[in-house]
Formats: sequence, structure tokens, C-alpha cells
Amino acid sequence: MPARTSSATALPVQARLTAGRYAYRAKAPRAQAQAEAENQAEHASLAHALGVHRQLLSHAASAIRTLTAVRNELMAQAIEDGLTLATVSAVTGENIKAVRTIALAYDDLHPSGLPRQWHLSALQAKSAELQAAEKHRDLITERREALIVRALRDQVCDDLDLASLTGLTPDHIRRASRGAARSA
Repeated sequence: MPARTSSATALPVQARLTAGRYAYRAKAPRAQAQAEAENQAEHASLAHALGVHRQLLSHAASAIRTLTAVRNELMAQAIEDGLTLATVSAVTGENIKAVRTIALAYDDLHPSGLPRQWHLSALQAKSAELQAAEKHRDLITERREALIVRALRDQVCDDLDLASLTGLTPDHIRRASRGAARSA
């Protein structure tokens, strides 16, 4: 008989433990606050990463503009010094029509007297630098697009927030994230 009384007293204690929900309710706001803190931390991290990528893209675009201007001037000078449009086109990778347009834009150049080989090597070097800068810009753009997709997938930012962080339009954000699955 003592076994029944011990199990009988054990049931009310166990019933009291499952019935007491105060401890559960007390932990819920902490968990919610912790989740909000994690979300804010992830948002801040993402905002910083997008800001860095925005600055890197700005520097890359500036470098590309500078390299393009120098290469275009070299192309025009090479044409002025007697290189053919086809030769300059083959060295730089531009089509002949673009080379002709660039050469006509620099109408105040005079023959420099530099040898043909110097023009060819300078054009090759500047074209290679320009291609490397464009590849670097494309890599930064791909990383930015991956950050945008991650932010939308994890619902860290909405379209408008991402547009303000990246400097893009909300329509571009929607187009970039068209194939990305968003969490429910």
C-alpha cells in the first residue's frame, strides 16, 4: 500500500509542473527579443556588406572610365600616326566602326612620330588592363547580386530597403531576385 501513496503524491507534483506555464511565458519575450537582436545584427551586417560593394563598384567604374579614356586616346593617336583601322581593331578587340568613331572624336591630335610597335604594345597593355578591370567589376556585381538574393530569401530586407542600400531601383531588385525563392 505505501507504493500507492507515493505514486499518488507524485502525480499532483507532476501535474503542478506541467500546469505551471508561468516559466514558459516568461521565456517567450526573451526568445523573441533575442530573435529580433539577431535579425538586427544580420541586417546591420548585410547593410555594411552592401555598402562596401557599392563603394567597390564605384571605384571599379571610375577605373574603367579612366582606362577607357586613355585607351581611346591611344587608339586615336595610333590612327593619326598611320596604323590602319583594322590593325587597331584587331589589337583592342573593338569593331572597326567603334575605332573609326573614337579616332574621329580626337580631331586635334598631331602625328607623334612614335614607332608602330610602340603603339601596338601600348594598345595591347591598356586593353588588357581594361578587360581585367571589367572582369573585376563583374565579379563585384555578382557578389552584390548574391547578397541581394540572400537578403530577400532570409527576409532581412525588403525591396525598397535593398534599393536604398545598393543604389539600384526597386524594379532592378525585383528583376534580380525573380528566380530566388523567398522564405514564407
